[in-house]
Amino acid sequence: MSGHNGEDAVPPIADLGLLPESAAEHHGETTLRADTSWASACRTPNTVSDFAAVVADYADRLWGAGVRPGAVVAVVKSNHLDIQAIQCAVVRIGALPALLSVKMDPADLLYCLKELQQPYFLTDAEGAAVLRPWQDRLGEIVSRVLTLTPEAALAGAVELSESATHQVTRRPGTDPTLITHSSGTTGKPKLLVHTVDSLYAHVAPQMGVVQSLNYAGISAKCLSFVHVRMASGLLTVLNTGVPFLSITSPDLTSVRQALLRYRPETLEAQPNMFLRWEALARETPNPFSSVKRYVSSFDAIHPRTLRTLLEASDHPNPTFIQAYGQTETGPVTLLVTTRSEIREPGRLNSRDVGAPLPGMEIRIVDHAGSELPADTPGNIEVRTPARAESMIGRAPLPGRDTWWPMADIGMLRADGHLELYDRRVDQVPGVPSTLRAEDILLDELPELAEVVIIAMDGTVRAVAATVDGKPIDEDRWQRARGKAGLPEDTGVDYRPWEEFPLTGTMKVRRNRLLTHGALG
Repeated sequence: MSGHNGEDAVPPIADLGLLPESAAEHHGETTLRADTSWASACRTPNTVSDFAAVVADYADRLWGAGVRPGAVVAVVKSNHLDIQAIQCAVVRIGALPALLSVKMDPADLLYCLKELQQPYFLTDAEGAAVLRPWQDRLGEIVSRVLTLTPEAALAGAVELSESATHQVTRRPGTDPTLITHSSGTTGKPKLLVHTVDSLYAHVAPQMGVVQSLNYAGISAKCLSFVHVRMASGLLTVLNTGVPFLSITSPDLTSVRQALLRYRPETLEAQPNMFLRWEALARETPNPFSSVKRYVSSFDAIHPRTLRTLLEASDHPNPTFIQAYGQTETGPVTLLVTTRSEIREPGRLNSRDVGAPLPGMEIRIVDHAGSELPADTPGNIEVRTPARAESMIGRAPLPGRDTWWPMADIGMLRADGHLELYDRRVDQVPGVPSTLRAEDILLDELPELAEVVIIAMDGTVRAVAATVDGKPIDEDRWQRARGKAGLPEDTGVDYRPWEEFPLTGTMKVRRNRLLTHGALG
């Protein structure tokens, strides 16, 4: 392999293409593995060195398929850590990976592929199955279809099997290095371009947290592997040498098996995954007994879930680390909660998501953009060096020194902590915070597996799933409703949890609840 160096080359610490090889030199025998098999890799990685070898092999195969510097490679496949290895391989040869969730609606997938303007399209059996009914349209909007496995058959597809020695490309910090997408909870997904520098700004505070907390045992993550959070998480793992396990599926059986087999010290997942996993905390043996710290970085997590998981740990004082941010900004705030703190009175009414991380700024403004004083609810704006560089097909973004609207409602307390109330588009008239109301309902009604407050035809409705599938006793519902501050005529619409429309990161698509399945 050959590469090129220049005065503007960035250190490997921030380069997805170069870091696996560099990490293998420094801590190659450190554990890095997935809990399930790698269907298309040249070997099954168990260590950092194995992972670097797989990245190099994927790079050879992409080069053999004709991918060259400057090309865009859209990756749509089943959720697995191999997505991150493929991403690193694409970056390594100077191309630009665009990671798209296979859980997207086919119409949204086609929309994203069209926005990428004739990308290479790399898929597996699951991705091919999703788009096979639209393969005629697919052929019009991608330059070439590449498949990872022979069963991923699409018209005109070429299997990624021929190898040719690739050339390594080193990127300046201002160069685009990764395209990811927003969750699409409020409309069409946005395609966000991250540079080496902006992605490193995601990673720097995470490395600081890992190093300050003396991570030692296995750090496990169960995430959407196309999310920018996973790219920044991988950079953190490779830079710090933390032993790493990826958990492929949030299914209770898979998670139970992985936790009991590998006994991780740190466990990261998306908030709704943790909510679903509350049932595991009541099992014997307890899958969470080894967990010293939990991590979540997508949305504020329900106090009931915090308490359930912290109480499930066998450590004397486990912690829950949560960050608030979005794909466009990376993590902005950090809050560390201990088991003793979650037992304190008043925690139930708190939507505290922590204080700004170093280098991050937060303010609250009114609808005219004027800054509001502390303890006054309004629109959340942030200023961060981690903000994405641009959006594909959209107008140029303002500079990173400008304030960025998060499209959330919240309050900045006098102590500098941020309280998160709602997405602006999810506000319900007459309900100060749907998130806080949902917190209280979940805590008052343990039989709730999920509850979402929405407005429908001028009334407030609670869309709920119960653990046993049975409706809640009316008297108990009314008492809980009153404590949550919901109107007296708030009705409940029951449905199985499996029928809630979710994004790839398991956020409930509130805007689709009214049209997704029958309410009643």
